[in-house]
Amino acid sequence: MTIDLEAWAKERAVKYFMISFTDLFGVQRAKLVPTAAIRGMQEEGAGFAGFATWLDMSPAHPDLFARPDPSSVIQLPWKKETDWVAADCWMDDKLVGRRRAIRSSASPAKRPQKGCGSRPASRPSSS
Repeated sequence: MTIDLEAWAKERAVKYFMISFTDLFGVQRAKLVPTAAIRGMQEEGAGFAGFATWLDMSPAHPDLFARPDPSSVIQLPWKKETDWVAADCWMDDKLVGRRRAIRSSASPAKRPQKGCGSRPASRPSSS
Protein backbone atom coordinates (compact mmCIF):
# COMPACT_ATOMS: atom_id res chain seq x y z
CA MET A 1 0.00 0.00 0.00
CA THR A 2 1.43 3.35 -1.04
CA ILE A 3 1.05 6.26 1.34
CA ASP A 4 -0.48 9.40 -0.16
CA LEU A 5 1.95 12.01 1.15
CA GLU A 6 -0.51 14.84 0.54
CA ALA A 7 -3.11 13.18 2.80
CA TRP A 8 -0.35 12.31 5.31
CA ALA A 9 0.62 15.98 5.46
CA LYS A 10 -2.94 17.14 5.93
CA GLU A 11 -3.47 14.76 8.88
CA ARG A 12 -0.26 15.94 10.58
CA ALA A 13 -0.21 19.65 9.65
CA VAL A 14 2.97 19.19 7.61
CA LYS A 15 3.97 22.20 5.50
CA TYR A 16 7.12 20.85 3.84
CA PHE A 17 8.77 17.62 2.76
CA MET A 18 12.54 17.23 2.53
CA ILE A 19 13.07 14.83 -0.38
CA SER A 20 16.51 13.34 0.18
CA PHE A 21 19.05 10.95 -1.32
CA THR A 22 22.70 10.17 -0.63
CA ASP A 23 25.46 10.85 -3.17
CA LEU A 24 28.51 8.62 -3.76
CA PHE A 25 30.46 10.41 -1.01
CA GLY A 26 27.74 9.82 1.60
CA VAL A 27 26.47 13.41 1.52
CA GLN A 28 22.74 13.97 1.81
CA ARG A 29 21.25 15.87 -1.14
CA ALA A 30 17.77 17.25 -0.66
CA LYS A 31 15.05 19.58 -1.86
CA LEU A 32 12.56 21.19 0.43
CA VAL A 33 9.16 20.88 -1.23
CA PRO A 34 5.91 22.51 -0.08
CA THR A 35 3.06 20.13 0.66
CA ALA A 36 1.07 21.62 -2.22
CA ALA A 37 3.67 20.17 -4.65
CA ILE A 38 4.25 16.74 -3.07
CA ARG A 39 1.73 14.89 -5.27
CA GLY A 40 3.68 15.93 -8.38
CA MET A 41 6.92 14.89 -6.71
CA GLN A 42 5.48 11.42 -5.99
CA GLU A 43 4.57 11.04 -9.66
CA GLU A 44 7.50 12.74 -11.43
CA GLY A 45 10.19 13.36 -8.80
CA ALA A 46 12.22 16.39 -7.74
CA GLY A 47 14.69 17.39 -10.45
CA PHE A 48 18.45 17.48 -9.84
CA ALA A 49 21.41 17.94 -12.18
CA GLY A 50 23.16 14.58 -11.88
CA PHE A 51 26.65 16.00 -12.42
CA ALA A 52 26.13 18.48 -9.55
CA THR A 53 25.13 15.73 -7.11
CA TRP A 54 28.33 13.66 -7.24
CA LEU A 55 26.76 10.63 -8.88
CA ASP A 56 29.60 10.14 -11.39
CA MET A 57 27.82 11.96 -14.22
CA SER A 58 28.77 14.70 -16.65
CA PRO A 59 26.81 17.82 -17.70
CA ALA A 60 25.84 15.86 -20.84
CA HIS A 61 23.72 13.45 -18.77
CA PRO A 62 19.98 14.16 -18.51
CA ASP A 63 18.46 15.42 -15.28
CA LEU A 64 17.99 13.06 -12.39
CA PHE A 65 14.60 12.84 -10.64
CA ALA A 66 14.35 11.94 -6.97
CA ARG A 67 10.99 10.26 -6.35
CA PRO A 68 10.06 10.06 -2.67
CA ASP A 69 9.62 6.62 -1.09
CA PRO A 70 6.50 7.13 1.07
CA SER A 71 7.33 4.12 3.25
CA SER A 72 10.34 6.04 4.61
CA VAL A 73 8.58 9.25 5.68
CA ILE A 74 9.30 10.55 9.17
CA GLN A 75 8.30 13.75 10.90
CA LEU A 76 11.30 15.76 12.09
CA PRO A 77 11.04 15.94 15.89
CA TRP A 78 12.74 19.36 16.04
CA LYS A 79 10.60 20.84 13.24
CA LYS A 80 7.15 19.28 13.34
CA GLU A 81 5.91 21.02 10.18
CA THR A 82 8.64 19.34 8.09
CA ASP A 83 8.86 15.66 7.15
CA TRP A 84 11.92 13.87 5.76
CA VAL A 85 11.49 11.25 3.05
CA ALA A 86 14.12 9.12 1.31
CA ALA A 87 14.09 9.19 -2.46
CA ASP A 88 14.85 6.77 -5.24
CA CYS A 89 16.79 8.40 -8.08
CA TRP A 90 15.55 7.92 -11.65
CA MET A 91 17.08 8.89 -14.97
CA ASP A 92 15.49 8.07 -18.31
CA ASP A 93 12.93 5.89 -16.49
CA LYS A 94 15.71 3.76 -14.97
CA LEU A 95 16.47 3.47 -11.28
CA VAL A 96 19.97 4.78 -10.45
CA GLY A 97 21.92 5.59 -7.31
CA ARG A 98 22.80 4.05 -3.96
CA ARG A 99 19.34 2.87 -2.86
CA ARG A 100 19.14 0.74 -6.02
CA ALA A 101 22.47 -0.88 -5.18
CA ILE A 102 21.45 -1.45 -1.56
CA ARG A 103 18.12 -2.97 -2.55
CA SER A 104 19.69 -5.37 -5.01
CA SER A 105 22.38 -6.45 -2.54
CA ALA A 106 19.85 -6.83 0.28
CA SER A 107 17.74 -9.38 -1.57
CA PRO A 108 17.56 -12.74 0.20
CA ALA A 109 20.36 -15.16 -0.60
CA LYS A 110 19.39 -18.23 -2.55
CA ARG A 111 20.15 -21.63 -1.14
CA PRO A 112 22.60 -23.53 -3.34
CA GLN A 113 21.17 -26.56 -5.11
CA LYS A 114 22.50 -30.01 -4.34
CA GLY A 115 25.73 -30.66 -6.19
CA CYS A 116 26.32 -26.95 -6.81
CA GLY A 117 28.56 -25.89 -3.97
CA SER A 118 26.28 -27.20 -1.25
CA ARG A 119 29.22 -28.61 0.74
CA PRO A 120 31.48 -26.34 2.74
CA ALA A 121 34.75 -25.56 1.02
CA SER A 122 37.82 -27.22 2.50
CA ARG A 123 40.44 -24.95 3.99
CA PRO A 124 43.90 -24.97 2.48
CA SER A 125 46.48 -26.49 4.77
CA SER A 126 49.05 -24.13 6.20
CA SER A 127 52.63 -25.25 5.80
